Amino acid sequence: MLLTQMYHSSKTQRPNFLRSYFYLHILSLIALSGCVTEKMDNHEFQLETYALNELTYPESAVEIPSSMHTQFVQNFFAPWNTPAEKLLQQMDSVPGKNLSYLETYLKDDAWYGENKKPHTKWQREEIVQNVTTEDFPNLNRKGIVIAHTNLRRLPTHRPGFDTYSKAGEGFPFDYFQDTSLWANTPVLIAHSTKDKQWAYVISPYYKGWVPMRDLAFVDDSFTKKWQNGRYCMPQSDTLNLISKTFNFAINAKMGMVLPYDELLNESNAVEVFWVNADENLNATIKKAKVAKNKVAFAGHSFDKTNLEKLVANLVGRPYGWGGYLENRDCSSMIRDLLGTFQIWLPRDSKDQVLIGNQYDLSGNSIAKSQLIKDKGVPFLTILRKKGHNMLYVGNDSNGEPLILHAIWGLKTTYANAKLEEYLSAYPIEGIHKDADGTLKGRYVIGEAIISTIHLGDGNNGITLPLVDEMYALTNILVD
Repeated sequence: MLLTQMYHSSKTQRPNFLRSYFYLHILSLIALSGCVTEKMDNHEFQLETYALNELTYPESAVEIPSSMHTQFVQNFFAPWNTPAEKLLQQMDSVPGKNLSYLETYLKDDAWYGENKKPHTKWQREEIVQNVTTEDFPNLNRKGIVIAHTNLRRLPTHRPGFDTYSKAGEGFPFDYFQDTSLWANTPVLIAHSTKDKQWAYVISPYYKGWVPMRDLAFVDDSFTKKWQNGRYCMPQSDTLNLISKTFNFAINAKMGMVLPYDELLNESNAVEVFWVNADENLNATIKKAKVAKNKVAFAGHSFDKTNLEKLVANLVGRPYGWGGYLENRDCSSMIRDLLGTFQIWLPRDSKDQVLIGNQYDLSGNSIAKSQLIKDKGVPFLTILRKKGHNMLYVGNDSNGEPLILHAIWGLKTTYANAKLEEYLSAYPIEGIHKDADGTLKGRYVIGEAIISTIHLGDGNNGITLPLVDEMYALTNILVD
């Protein structure tokens, strides 16, 4: 009765009372069980990471076959050099959602928005009704990405989250975000929305929706100039491209492809190409002078000096699901790192482990560790658990395998009857009761780190070690 009376008091008093009431119950839970703080406080977990000089770099440069460079260039420019009709026929083999997904989305009310509420019917209708499908493809023109952009599952910037109450869901896991596309990426612009603000494209990695403002049309004259046979890759995310004749600059990204020309009388610099659009959305080439030591050319030596430089530019950078906020998730970090050596990798983590030589990682953690040490090649071996890829980078001083990976967090479990009882009435974001009856959560790391494969072990069963879930190993270079 007291709670009812207090709740119906003035609006200014209500929030303070409810906040106090909530925290009072949390504190009572902590008092009732001394293990709650141990198992819920992120600071109780000791995250052990490793320095760059602790990795196992090649003793001498590893030879990357020239065929890999050829494959990289062919795959990257496939949206331009494959006949449009053939590309459209092969769409089902390209990762991403087909236009038919619009109807699936229209019937699905289980997506949550930025306000933590399900997408309403009118919101779904607004998106779907902006697209005509009977006239697909209504553009069918070659294009290029002119700004780092997001490729979306639907033509909207609005997020599509799973329910926030589940551990490991909510921000940043917007499932409408499929991947980022760096500027200079060739695409086939297949279809546009009614309002001309979105385009459905086929890129070298993925298919989906991109804001029209981030695209430009190209013709055969442009593609001939652009595909000049000379391509270099930024060695960091901090290379600023400035054109002398244009009051605009773009920040190059590791993994971005830059055609270039040699400069007369300047042996230490090259002129790289980037692109913008004119008022008719036609691409115009811009050029910027950059130092040669800021970019990697075809045949870039796969050695300690170059690898250490690249890894230093990745470690500590924030995790970005699907490239959100121009950050990298596990598979895009590996792709961009190895792409700097013009080694082609698919975008999806599940597809990356299907290349090269694959090995089954089964058995206990000791057997897995031994197989990784026996078969793994530092910086050229990908380890896989469901939803997460890791790059093997050698062994620590104790002989345990080390990994470089962009990781959101570790799975956690909680065994507390009082907490479970409370959550059934007052859900807390990020903790949920799983099908097996345990309470699940996440220890958030949220960046690229170097760790052992045993990350999460030795924590009284609170966090699930990575090695326990690893099931595949793939060597990118075929033996």
